Amino acid sequence: MLRRRSPSGEAGRRALLLHGLGSSESCWDAFVAHRPPDLELWTAGLPWRAGGTYAVAERDDTAWITEAVRRTPGRVDVVIAHSYASVLLLTLLTGMAAAGRDPREELGIQGAVLVSPFYRQRPDDFTWAELPGFLDLLRLGAEDGILARSRKPLAADLRAEMAERSCEQLGPHWVVRHLHAYLHTPFLPVGLVGLPVHVVTGDRDPIAPPVEGATLAARLGNASIDRIDGCAHTPMAERPDRFSLAVQQFLTTLPAGHPPAAVN
Repeated sequence: MLRRRSPSGEAGRRALLLHGLGSSESCWDAFVAHRPPDLELWTAGLPWRAGGTYAVAERDDTAWITEAVRRTPGRVDVVIAHSYASVLLLTLLTGMAAAGRDPREELGIQGAVLVSPFYRQRPDDFTWAELPGFLDLLRLGAEDGILARSRKPLAADLRAEMAERSCEQLGPHWVVRHLHAYLHTPFLPVGLVGLPVHVVTGDRDPIAPPVEGATLAARLGNASIDRIDGCAHTPMAERPDRFSLAVQQFLTTLPAGHPPAAVN
């Protein structure tokens, strides 16, 4: 499900926004309100969204991203992916690079922004002892998303209850697929990615440690990084003005964009 989030007829570049696991298109609302000038925004509702598909088909999850890019009217200049979607986008880009395929030629993408990405450099960076904690982090992630999107203060016990319900609705299938994608990151040939990539992390992120984003940016073939102060896991919702500035500065490093899409 694709939705244009900026007025039609804007000139400049076009961005596709991809939400994380158990989140939704609403996680981008604050950024939409603070978007850089002349940036046309589209959001994609993906199967791993809150209230999405419970039992998923056996399909490569990166295929959903490829389909969303290709179905966006016009051509997408920049893909901005948060959390789980950032790992899938990274997996897609490394797979294309390893096969000698250029996302600029094949998909029209000029750059990518990875927001709060998960990444570890070595397989033994994961331990058996931390596995139970992954479930707690997913609950914390759900609570963080609820807090970031809430328009009024919520009591801690209510947030925790809502987060638990969100995880129940998400189901075990997506949790396992998220963990599988995360465990696979040490095997991704990230150094082969020549597409410009900008990594954005929050300095207080308890879910995707900012050090992992810094490690990823250092290992990518063509990357830059912004670490936003006072942010947890959703900088585009917590500090939309600062996040918008990071995106705008990254856009200035890219080639000229595509004309605005015509939508009936």
